[in-house]
Amino acid sequence: MKIVRRDIVDDSHLQTFVSDPIIRQILARRGVSSESEVTCQLSDIYHYRDLHDIDKASNILADAIENGDKILVSGDYDVDGITGTALGVRGLKDLGASEVRYFVPSRYEGGYGVSNETVDEALAHGVKLILTVDNGVSCKESINYAKSKGLKVVITDHHETPEVLPEADAIVDPKLPCDKFPSKNLCGAGVLFYVLVATRAVLRDRGFYDKTHVPLIARFLDLVALGTIGDVMQLDANNRKLVKYGFEKIRAGKSVIGVKALAASCRVDLAAINSVSIAFDLCPRLNAPGRIKLENNPAVSLMLTDDESEASIIARDLEMCNKRRGDYERVFLKEATEDALKQEGNCAIVLYRPNWLVGLGGLIASRIKEKFSVPCFVFSGSGDELAGSARSVPGFSIVKNLQLLSEKCPGLLIRFGGHAMAAGASIHKDNFEKFKELFNQVAKENLGNPNDEEIISDGELPSNYLTIGFARDLEAYGPWGNGFEEPCFDGEYTVEDVFVVGSRHLRFNLRNDDGSYMRGIKLRATPSEREIQANMRVRAVYTIGVNHYMGSERLEIKISSIERV
Repeated sequence: MKIVRRDIVDDSHLQTFVSDPIIRQILARRGVSSESEVTCQLSDIYHYRDLHDIDKASNILADAIENGDKILVSGDYDVDGITGTALGVRGLKDLGASEVRYFVPSRYEGGYGVSNETVDEALAHGVKLILTVDNGVSCKESINYAKSKGLKVVITDHHETPEVLPEADAIVDPKLPCDKFPSKNLCGAGVLFYVLVATRAVLRDRGFYDKTHVPLIARFLDLVALGTIGDVMQLDANNRKLVKYGFEKIRAGKSVIGVKALAASCRVDLAAINSVSIAFDLCPRLNAPGRIKLENNPAVSLMLTDDESEASIIARDLEMCNKRRGDYERVFLKEATEDALKQEGNCAIVLYRPNWLVGLGGLIASRIKEKFSVPCFVFSGSGDELAGSARSVPGFSIVKNLQLLSEKCPGLLIRFGGHAMAAGASIHKDNFEKFKELFNQVAKENLGNPNDEEIISDGELPSNYLTIGFARDLEAYGPWGNGFEEPCFDGEYTVEDVFVVGSRHLRFNLRNDDGSYMRGIKLRATPSEREIQANMRVRAVYTIGVNHYMGSERLEIKISSIERV
């Protein structure tokens, strides 16, 4: 493995706020430059005023609330869309909306975003305003259709914007070229949070709350935290503040009942919630119904119910959905790996089998990308139109290169969209081989030869820092995650002993040169790691944290990589 230690940087500007020199250096290396970025106070988040169309959007929503108009929140089937939809329904009702409906499409019936059928259904129920969350900017045809039918439409989205935008009454998306909001990393639920805060300000200024309390939109930041982590958004200075406050609500037991029930069903300690437990325990279960062919998606219902018994039942249903998803995934991944091996050495891997479920395409693409260290596209579908999901590697923007491919070969892509690291596209089945060839060509031109995968380390940690106290301090300076990576350390050790745990994992007892010991676990050990024995000299990369279990705390060291020297 290739370990690259982070450079020593000037951290003198943090000396007043952070006393520990190692933590101070860790924060400075991640770009922390002020006291507000150290403390992550919610009061220091960016103001909504710089979001494009925020005034239009908030005034339209305020008018609808004052007039008692029926509002439809149109969301999406992933974690961000689900939590964003729940935020929209709960937030609008708190603001004073008399009737709020919601719609979350099926990946298998109706597809992504607002559709003409959604619009017709809204009209049939007397809806006057459609509010999108986590979608809309790429739904030009259906949004324009809604406008032609006399509906008001407010789009809140965070995806890359097309050149020609829908004819909505307001479009709030930090990715708009004209937008001046300092952070471009808000998730869909995060964008809607700002719109709701702005709407509350309009209503307050109009005197709408003169005879009642002003609602607290921040009480729903647990939903924003889930959406941010679930959509793997960068934890820049602003997102860290939003997520930290959301985590604090969850840890204090003040989250929506559905989050509590979901955590209980997968045995996650709410008091110790963090980015890892959300990403690997809660989010897969919220995503599961949308990934498999299910008639109704219960995930939004879980985020909206206030009944504890109902929440427990729905959480159990999601657990079963997740198990079914896992069964499908194991079969599809085995098939995908067999197909990918035939493309080994290519700059990109493009796969297709008609039996694969569309909802699992992204998961398969992610696993293949990790295994082969190149961008991967996974297509599925038995009809003329194939649906594809892609995952990328650093330095290769999927959505930008799809745009390049679309310009280079007009008509090849039926539609596409997404982010730099994750995107989707649809193509005609007859164009699969052509797409495969051209995507590889684009990858070769823009990716270059992939280097050995680098592990970025914060260097060697003195043995006297391997304590529960230091682990607690690191936890307190979080949240850690994408764009604000959890600190990891490396060093050379002698193996004192090694034990197999649960057939898949290894627990190491490592001796440092100064005679001290470090006990850590390597999850899902590779064949080469299983060959490591006592008395061997090894190089290890690890993280240090706090294991919270049943009200107790203990030091936990997780080894991410280990090899013989």
